[in-house]
Amino acid sequence: MNKGFVVRASKFRHVFGKSVKKEEHYENVQSNASAPDSNLVDASPRYFAVPWRGGGGPFVVWPLNKTGRLPQDVPMCTGHGGPIMDLQFSPFCGDGDQIIASASDDTTTKIWKVPSEGLEKDLDEAAATLSGHYKKVILVRWNPIANNVIATVSFDNTIKLWDVESGKEKGSFGDHPDAIQSFDWNFNGSRYATYCKDKQARIIDPRNNETVNTYGGHQGTKAARFSWLGDRPMFCTIGFSKQSERQIFFWDERDCSKPLSEVQIDIASGTLLPFFDPDTSLLYLAGKGDTNIRYFEIEDTDPFQYYLAQFLGKDPQRGLCMVPKRGLDVDKCEITRFLRLSQNAIEPVSFSVPRKGDQFQSDIYPDTFAGKCSLSGADWFNGANAGPMMKSMNPADSTVRPVVKGSSQTVSSG
Repeated sequence: MNKGFVVRASKFRHVFGKSVKKEEHYENVQSNASAPDSNLVDASPRYFAVPWRGGGGPFVVWPLNKTGRLPQDVPMCTGHGGPIMDLQFSPFCGDGDQIIASASDDTTTKIWKVPSEGLEKDLDEAAATLSGHYKKVILVRWNPIANNVIATVSFDNTIKLWDVESGKEKGSFGDHPDAIQSFDWNFNGSRYATYCKDKQARIIDPRNNETVNTYGGHQGTKAARFSWLGDRPMFCTIGFSKQSERQIFFWDERDCSKPLSEVQIDIASGTLLPFFDPDTSLLYLAGKGDTNIRYFEIEDTDPFQYYLAQFLGKDPQRGLCMVPKRGLDVDKCEITRFLRLSQNAIEPVSFSVPRKGDQFQSDIYPDTFAGKCSLSGADWFNGANAGPMMKSMNPADSTVRPVVKGSSQTVSSG
């Protein structure tokens, strides 16, 4: 490992990732999608979704509890006029109908309502179609707090906000001079951030439609990513140096003059995809074309990251996603589960903390996102803000409550 990584004692020090048994994989996955800016696969607590081969931009929504070989005539969502570029489930998917958004090369985004029992035949008609971009839509992201608010990112270098309930465009941001490579809502959904091909990261106020701050990025020519780091005023960008080294920059969002810290990872060609778990403050990095998933613990003081370990798989990953916390097995002390998309399969990888006993481990399971919205779309568009609704991971406690922020509010380089 690079000497920039620091190892220390932590309750997550012994987290380990392990692939599930072969019979618990999803086989015969016929996805030939090529979308460099997308994770290519997404999951709700009950289903996963992945683009599928075939005309008209089909994709499959499949129950997580139905492992094994998918049928040749698997039911699909069809209706686009071009390949699927990105997919994302609504964060408010519960045990009922599953709402998922699909972004396509055909310049549209469609909203689909998948029955709670799953698809028994092809679903040809979307619940809504969002039209307004004049080039392909490459990313689609639901607001994490407000109901029926979604952002779409297009190759026309614009970001549009939509009221899904009415199907109307509510705003368009067009100040990026080049292709937008990454998009991420902040913890309370009040702002979003982007990484652009001009090597700049931007924080944007979507309701005032203005750039709040701009940060100098990585000097390499390959694509980079942006990730907020929970409710702390801190974020990271993941990109390449001029020498094609993959690297992480950590930033205080209030200081755009220079990064808090820079960490060199390795030399490889695949773009690293960041996945941050705000409950445990663990940051996972997985490169397209790689076979490993690295993970780090994030803190508010220098050096800001502590390398923990890595999962090593066999097959190169074409895409990945995290299963929401509400879909994990707390009896096995599982703190994260990834779905790794390979050439023709999806492999679940479970990350756990080794513990003895059968009691609920409250120290590794702080309250997590409850899957409930905190605001209506109308209130959010009118300027209201709120924290996420949270719930205990303890199966014996079903109470849902507003977030209570902890002490992670300051960042120090001292």
